Amino acid sequence: MTSSHPRSTVHGVTTRGEPEVMRRYRHILRTAATDWQETAHRHALTTLGTSARAAILGEVQRLLLAGTRLGAHDTHDIARILVLAERRRPRVLLDGMRPDLLRRLATAVVESPAGRMLRAGYDVWDGEDPPLPPDPPLEVDHHQRWMDLVAAPDPYARRDPGYRRRRG
Repeated sequence: MTSSHPRSTVHGVTTRGEPEVMRRYRHILRTAATDWQETAHRHALTTLGTSARAAILGEVQRLLLAGTRLGAHDTHDIARILVLAERRRPRVLLDGMRPDLLRRLATAVVESPAGRMLRAGYDVWDGEDPPLPPDPPLEVDHHQRWMDLVAAPDPYARRDPGYRRRRG
């Protein structure tokens, strides 16, 4: 039996077409405190094993250009990067990570002891992602400012456009 309610599920898939495990994972990412998210991710990364951690780290490095000095054994740092990336820019990992790898990570996080504790409020959660934060303003490029000053007209030059032609 399906319902028009967006949180209803049929065979583990929400009526919006999102797998239930991904919705639960998004709930954790959007509503839980950062330290609890990190705990759930650390436990999940530990249970996934070294090869999966290496693959996840590779995806993090590809998507975020971060964690280049980390190895698959740096579970705490990988968990922290995952959590902070989704906090800073919602959906950056959810939309960019390989689907098979993301599903394995999401399943491990949701089924971790901390993930099971963080289910509180799931039944009343609206499922909406927060709005994207505005892009930060670009920093002033001081080299460009110097070039603008050099290329600016000389305030002491004569204003008469024919000045140079008449003298020659």
